[in-house]
Amino acid sequence: MVLRVEVAAPLLAWARKRAGISHEDLSRRFPKLQEWESGEGAPTLKQLEDFASTTHTPVGYFFLPEPPDVDMPLPDFRTRRDEAVRQPSPNLLDTIFQTEQRQSDIGIMPEPTMKDRWISSDH
Repeated sequence: MVLRVEVAAPLLAWARKRAGISHEDLSRRFPKLQEWESGEGAPTLKQLEDFASTTHTPVGYFFLPEPPDVDMPLPDFRTRRDEAVRQPSPNLLDTIFQTEQRQSDIGIMPEPTMKDRWISSDH
């Protein structure tokens, strides 16, 4: 028996855009992506897990009613030409969260990490 997972179509498109992967490129790996994004079909649980991995998106996000707002977890972040980071990439967020976790593990950062504060906020 194949378990299909109902996912709000905007979440799939949001994850694809957030990862910076074109629809065409992602469709090669997931041939039914167009059906999923239009709401005409639904991925299996395994396909959703693979999609989440490919787009660097936590699987749990796909069970939300709408895409979450992902803010930059650092209040002061140096960028080129002092421009604010509008949309942090999944890789940047993963790097920040992983670094904070390591600092917390060795006692450098005893207070809650940005990830803890971000997860517990209204996102």
